[in-house]
Amino acid sequence: MNREDMVELMKEARKAGAADVKMVDVTKVKRGVWPRMKCQFGCPQYGKCLCCPPYTPDLSQMNEFLNEYTLGILVKHTMPIKLEECRDWQEFDIRLTNGLLDILLKVEKAAMMKNYYKAFALKAGRCGLCKVCNLEHCIHPESARPSLEACGIDVFALARDNGFDTRVLTGPVKEVSVYGMVLVE
Repeated sequence: MNREDMVELMKEARKAGAADVKMVDVTKVKRGVWPRMKCQFGCPQYGKCLCCPPYTPDLSQMNEFLNEYTLGILVKHTMPIKLEECRDWQEFDIRLTNGLLDILLKVEKAAMMKNYYKAFALKAGRCGLCKVCNLEHCIHPESARPSLEACGIDVFALARDNGFDTRVLTGPVKEVSVYGMVLVE
């Protein structure tokens, strides 16, 4: 990928609402079994969404998939959180993650239009496109993407290794950030 194309794609991400973006060496992204274990043993959405385990491909196939890429764009999406929004965390979470997905899909499309036809978006967290996932057949295949965690990606390390300050949020929170990545080539 030439530098000019990467700069344009990063501008596209910012224009779409990204709080920040970074170029990522996909070959150095930390992966493991534990992110999927946290999905299975810790996430109330486990088994309720086609974009998450156990419906996503197993880790060996996900590793094969990720090994086909060397370059990506890491996107940080941030939303302020108000006290009244804390009463309905699920609704806030859906707006946050769907906002991230919207940014990622715009970058994915822009990369495709620049002839980076392998471009593929991944986002942290569950899919929020439907209130209840149709586990028989996705009704949003043009937009639904697997989670970074489903791919075995350590999202905290991905963000931290690329210069973002990540930590588990405690105490009063004024804003929440989530991360996604568009695999480019």
